[in-house]
Amino acid sequence: MNGRESLDWVLLVDDDEQVSDVLGLLLENQGFSIRACTTPDAALAAFSREEFMAVLLDIRLGEHDGVDVLRKLREIDQEIPVFMITAHGELDSAVKAFNIGANGYIRKPFQDGELESQLVRAVESFRLKRELRMLKRHSSPEDIRSIFKTRDPSLEPLLKQIAVAASVTSNVLIHGETGTGKEVVARALHQCGPRSKGPFIAFNCAAVPDNLVEAELFGYVRGAFTDARDNKQGLFVRADEGTLFIDEIGDASPSIQAKLLRVIQEKEIVPLGGVHPIPVNVRLIAATHRKLDEEVAVGRFRQDLFYRLHVIPLMIPPLRSRPRDVLLLASLFGKQYGERLGKRFDGLSPSAQTALLAHEWPGNVRELQNRMERGLVLGHGAVMTASDLFPEKMRASEKQSEAELHQPASEAVDSIAPPMIGQPEGELPTFGEAKSTFERSYLERILAAAKGNIAEAARLASKSRTEVYGLIKKHRINPSRYKRAPEFEL
Repeated sequence: MNGRESLDWVLLVDDDEQVSDVLGLLLENQGFSIRACTTPDAALAAFSREEFMAVLLDIRLGEHDGVDVLRKLREIDQEIPVFMITAHGELDSAVKAFNIGANGYIRKPFQDGELESQLVRAVESFRLKRELRMLKRHSSPEDIRSIFKTRDPSLEPLLKQIAVAASVTSNVLIHGETGTGKEVVARALHQCGPRSKGPFIAFNCAAVPDNLVEAELFGYVRGAFTDARDNKQGLFVRADEGTLFIDEIGDASPSIQAKLLRVIQEKEIVPLGGVHPIPVNVRLIAATHRKLDEEVAVGRFRQDLFYRLHVIPLMIPPLRSRPRDVLLLASLFGKQYGERLGKRFDGLSPSAQTALLAHEWPGNVRELQNRMERGLVLGHGAVMTASDLFPEKMRASEKQSEAELHQPASEAVDSIAPPMIGQPEGELPTFGEAKSTFERSYLERILAAAKGNIAEAARLASKSRTEVYGLIKKHRINPSRYKRAPEFEL
C-alpha cells in the first residue's frame, strides 16, 4: 500500500479473468478499489450508476471493440481518465483510441511501476478538476434561504453547511426535534444540488407499521405474500437518479437497518419475493429526533449504519431558540393558507405578535402551521388576533373576568382597585364608587390587551365601539397611552 485510503474506485473492463486478477492486485496495492466487468454492457451499466476515478479498458473484449466502448464512455463523461490495455500489434487501435479521447495506454505484459505511476497522476489531476468544478457550483446560503425560510442570524452557519452539503452526493443525517423542518432541509439539499432534475421521494419510518416498511422501501414481486397480486416498485427504485429522504430513521427495526446498510454498500436492492438484484443510484438523506449515538451505545441502532449515514451531520435548532423566525413564518403561513382557503389575511395584530413570541412552541414549526391555519378558519377578521391563535387562553381569561364580575362589590374593590385618594382608612366606598372603580380598572386592562386599539378592545369586551368610546370618555382615559403598554396575558 502507498498510504492512500482505499476510496478511489477504478472500473476495470477486461474479459480475461487472469489479466483482471493481476491488474486488480497491482491496483489494490496502490490503494485503489476495483470494480471488474467482463462485458461492455456490464461496464456501461456500472459506469452510469457509480462514481469512478478512472477506467482501464481492454481494446479487445471478445467479439467487441474496446474503442467503441470508449466512445460511449466519453458520451457520458468527457473528463474521467481512461487508459486502454493493449497487446503487441494493437498500437493502431491505441492511436485510434487517443483520437477519441483515451488518456494513455498500458501494454501487456505489464511493466513494473508503469501502470501505477500513470494512474496516480491521472487520478490526482481528475480529482483536482472535479473539486474545482464542485466549488464553482456550490449553492449559496441565499439559495438555501429561499427554501428554508429564516431571518435568525444564529442559523447562518447552518445555512452555509447546507449549501456545501447540497453540492455533493454524500449521505446526510439531519438531527432535530419533531416539527423543526427536517424535510424542508432535505428538499433544499435536493433542489440546490446536482440531482435536482431527479425525483425527491420522502418516507417516514414512524408513520408505517414495521411489517410494511420493507415493502414500501424495496417493493415486492407478484406472489411475495397473500395480497401481492402485482409487482410493486419500491421507493428506492422510484428515487433512482434522485434523492430518497427517510425520516425518523431511528425508528427503523433491526431488520430494516440491516437491509438499508446493504443498499448503501452494494447500491442495489432485492424486492420482497425477488431473486434478482436491481441496481439503484440514490442519494440517501436520513433524519431523526433521537440521539442516534446514544441509541448505538445501548444497541438499538447499528453502529455501521450510523457511520454510513453520518457522513454529513446537520442539526436543526428548535423554533423556540430562533424567535425572529416565529413572526416571519407566521406571516408566510398566513398568506399561504389564506390563498388556499380563500380567506383574507392582512397580517398579525400587536396582541397576536406578542402571543406568538411568548409561546414555547413544543411542536415547533408544525405547531405554528396548525395555529395559523386554525386561526384563519375560525378567526373573525382579516387581521389575526391573539384570541384567534390561542382561543383556549382567551376562554380562561373570560372565565376569570366573569368570576370577578360576580364578586361582591367590596371584594372586587379589595382585589383590583387601588385605595381611593383621601378616603379614611377602614371606610367603605359607596356602591357607585366601587362600581366606577372596577369599571375603570377593567377598561384599562382591556385597552392594554388591545394596545390601545378601540375596535380590538370592543371585541375583547364583547361591546360595541360606541359603548367603549362612552366609557373612555366617562373615565377620561387616553387610549394612546396603552399602545406601548405591556401585553395583557390573555
